[in-house]
Amino acid sequence: MSAPATDTDAEKRDLELKNHPDALDTTVGLSREEVADTLKVDEWGYDIVKALVSADDDPTEPVFTFRFWFLGTLLGIFAGALGQLYTFKPQTVAVSSLMLSVFGYVGGMFLSKVLPTGILNPGKFTKKELALIVICASTGAKGVASTLIIGAKDLYFNQKYSYFDAIILVLTTQFIGYGAVGLFRTILVYPRRAFYPTALSGVSLFETLFAADLNDKAFKLFWMATAGLFFWTFMPQYIAPTLIGISVFCLSNQNSPLFTQLFGGVNNNEGLGIGSISLDWNNIGDDGLVFPWVTQVNQMAGMIGCVTVIPILYYNDVWRAKSFPFMAQGLYLATGKKYNQTKILTNDALDEAKYAAYGQPYYSTSWAFNTMMQNMSVTAGIVHVALWHGKDIIAGVKAVFNKKSDGTIQEGELAEVDDSYRLTSVHPEVPLWWYGTLMAVSLALGFYICVKDDSLPWWAFILTVFIALIFIIVSGLLAAFTGFSPPFKTFLQLIGGFLLPGRPIANMYFTTFGGNTIWEAVAMCTDLKIGQYMKIPPRAVFFAQMYGGFIGALIHWVLNHIILDTKRDILLDPNGDNNWSGQNIIGFNTKAITFGTLAPKLLAAGGTYAWLSYAFIVGIFIPIPFWLGHKYYPKVGFNYVNTAILSWFFCYFTVGVNSGWLSRIVLGFVFQLYLRKYKSAWFNKYTYILAAGLSAGTQLSVFVMSFAFQGAGGLTIDFPFWALNPDPETGVFSDYCTRKK
Repeated sequence: MSAPATDTDAEKRDLELKNHPDALDTTVGLSREEVADTLKVDEWGYDIVKALVSADDDPTEPVFTFRFWFLGTLLGIFAGALGQLYTFKPQTVAVSSLMLSVFGYVGGMFLSKVLPTGILNPGKFTKKELALIVICASTGAKGVASTLIIGAKDLYFNQKYSYFDAIILVLTTQFIGYGAVGLFRTILVYPRRAFYPTALSGVSLFETLFAADLNDKAFKLFWMATAGLFFWTFMPQYIAPTLIGISVFCLSNQNSPLFTQLFGGVNNNEGLGIGSISLDWNNIGDDGLVFPWVTQVNQMAGMIGCVTVIPILYYNDVWRAKSFPFMAQGLYLATGKKYNQTKILTNDALDEAKYAAYGQPYYSTSWAFNTMMQNMSVTAGIVHVALWHGKDIIAGVKAVFNKKSDGTIQEGELAEVDDSYRLTSVHPEVPLWWYGTLMAVSLALGFYICVKDDSLPWWAFILTVFIALIFIIVSGLLAAFTGFSPPFKTFLQLIGGFLLPGRPIANMYFTTFGGNTIWEAVAMCTDLKIGQYMKIPPRAVFFAQMYGGFIGALIHWVLNHIILDTKRDILLDPNGDNNWSGQNIIGFNTKAITFGTLAPKLLAAGGTYAWLSYAFIVGIFIPIPFWLGHKYYPKVGFNYVNTAILSWFFCYFTVGVNSGWLSRIVLGFVFQLYLRKYKSAWFNKYTYILAAGLSAGTQLSVFVMSFAFQGAGGLTIDFPFWALNPDPETGVFSDYCTRKK
């Protein structure tokens, strides 16, 4: 057995020398342009940072300027409103920091020209100012996940929060996660391997907008892509929704429910979208351009598995599949009718007599499979990180307790910190006690919410926060290395269900304080890394995120309250319409009922959905064969397999609009395979700035349409029906798949 181990150790040393050694770094001293011309990026993607991030820095540049406070506040309000709006859209997308960057750049350049020189205008507008404005504004959009419990209690339990309590709830989940990020930044932010692929389009944009030569091709490409997609997006999103997903199968057969299930995908819960070609960037997204090739290969394998397994389960009537919709997130009686959860509850808790009389609820099979694979992804992610990155975690934890007096990390204790960290470390670091105090205050506010609502016991609150602190490391490392982080929310819903059976609202709180804290912490990690790439003083980033969080919390509640009141009937409809959907709240409530109320009955051994729990156990073991395979056969490529990503994408098409995945796969092959390998100079210079322009233009267009035509501003103006916008009364969706069940 010694020979294989020796080979593995040698290969590991070779990989470390290849990817991370200063001694072999031939890019030292070169400009970004020169690096981009010569750099060959491998499948893991990290080296692209050298071509995107400038090594130049002026540590004396001011960042807390009037321009920051004015634009940060304005864009924070805007981002908070847009983030809440997207929670109720059929296609759930995050607020684009790229669009915020465009607004911030235009606003900053304008103010630098019109304001009088002095305290209001200290000089030229800088990329550090812009990056800090975007960090502040995007933080304002990140609290939306916490509003799901607000919507679920309103729509399904007829309980409304006070304005104060709603704001406290949103802030608590954000700032608990933020405090944890501060404690774990030596692991999640500082290392050079933690490069956060999803942050690189924004970094490329900041560098390009402030390049010395504004006639640079990348600069022109960005503005051309932004303008082009702004105008084009009016076509699929308003004028011609057939372009969201062109299905030749449904065009050839407009009367087959089978064709709808397999090939449809332009409406929420319509179908799997097999073979659909999407011309809507809002549906496609920039993942095919920016995610590393290794990540995309795992995603593609999972996608293919998903569209293969879901029909097999449905047409073999697994979990009584044919009694329920092909795709849905609600609860159903055995007869297929909607399950009225109020008939089994008394004082918001399970009433055993009512439950026995009314009967158990059922999932649609696609949603049950979704839950099962998410659960598998969670434990697979934990084990994957432990096997492949355990030493990184241990080194980072040791570094927390071995700091120099100035707060920076000793180089020998975390040898893989990157150049941007070294340049940023000239500024005072944020002391640990700041983050500790933030977490303590947030925990106190969380206790207040628990006591005020009298739903979640204090010990359960402490437990879910403790679990979240552990999972932030796992999720953060996966996001840092691959761009993907597993969904821990379902895991916490299940744990809460067994600990607090019969109490759905308690389960919602258990999930919100745990799962949402993890998600928002990882998002904040990304922003901290952007701050590091841009060499922004760490304390400035701290205050910008705090300020943005307060702005966002105020806006989330206002808009959430308006939409819940004005779109209530549409939000309660599983299919919603082309403009509005309650799918996120429906899914959250569904799992709160089945997990929070009925977990021991449905998910324990012998229950209808016991495999949803067994999936956690399966997930523990599936990464191990690939790790062992790489240990003994390092040249085969077992290290490319990420079972957390595979498991998650096996259930990727069980909800939402599904017509964009084929177009996304094609883009992945074009950019991350062909251009990266064979046109590396073009790939290095233009891929990420192109992704930034396409996404910025699309999100700007969607925002304008939402408020001008699609009801977000109180006015709905439907575009006239025509060939590429068929009338639903004719019995077809926008892609001409039949609406017949």
